Amino acid sequence: MVRKGACRVVHMALAVACVTIGLSASSQAEPATPTGEVRQPRNIYELVYGVEHTFVNVLSREEWKEFTAKTPEEIRESNPRLYDRISRDVKGWTDEWIHHVRTSLVPIPEKRLLAARAKAERVDAVLKSHFAVKGLPYKPLKVVFLPPQVFLDERHRENLTSGMFIPFYPDAFFTSVDWPVPMELVLVHESLHFNKTGTPYGRPLLEGITETASCYLSLKYELLTARAINRAQSYPQERKGVDLILSEIIKRASVSRDDAIDLFLEAYLTGRQDEMIKIFGAEPWSRVLSLSGSDEDWQTHKIAKALER
Repeated sequence: MVRKGACRVVHMALAVACVTIGLSASSQAEPATPTGEVRQPRNIYELVYGVEHTFVNVLSREEWKEFTAKTPEEIRESNPRLYDRISRDVKGWTDEWIHHVRTSLVPIPEKRLLAARAKAERVDAVLKSHFAVKGLPYKPLKVVFLPPQVFLDERHRENLTSGMFIPFYPDAFFTSVDWPVPMELVLVHESLHFNKTGTPYGRPLLEGITETASCYLSLKYELLTARAINRAQSYPQERKGVDLILSEIIKRASVSRDDAIDLFLEAYLTGRQDEMIKIFGAEPWSRVLSLSGSDEDWQTHKIAKALER
């Protein structure tokens, strides 16, 4: 289940590309493999289900195994020809679907779309400056804004998401212009995901530090008020574990909470764990990373025990 305010990453994690302006309604690409005269997916979930169903029949047995067992990045490194084939088809089908959504469904009012783009540009400028101050490379986030009804999953109505990545479509993050979660928080969260490199963190630790840092940066740069942030936070269980780690960093390194978040965030973004190992020790930190490989193991009492020297 995807909690309210959380991003939906379907099947495998992906990267996103580098501009903060949504695709124009006229930008339609032809799929590499003809789709024929078929009904377009009603929502973004059906699009992903359809892509996976198609590849069951298109890929060879070995290619299908690779497709289901590896991330897009791993396939691009180990089998670039397969990656190019898959991503070319996925991009063609997705661009065709975007065109269908924007021309056939209820259009997004121009005023609302302009406001969403303005927010995206502001978030992009803030993060670009923050990363520059920290001496970190920054890749801006490209956002495709879509009508809210395409984010309702008819097959699994409990799936509520403020945005979604589509595997093998490295060009964008898809989000609705109408959602209870403030768009600024969603955009910061996804931009941090996009800018991480080589992190060894498992899902609960990854989402916990991303959401915690997103709230911190949104408040620090006055993108949102404290009240708006407190009402919108997601990943409560994941953040509990991160809060425990932050409290230990504050105590052991004698730093402020803001400094602790900056330190933790840099370790997450760069993949370099030297500072975390310096604070906690190699074995305790390794145990924490191991716990983050499982949602069931990501519990504060287990994390506290793991951090004991």
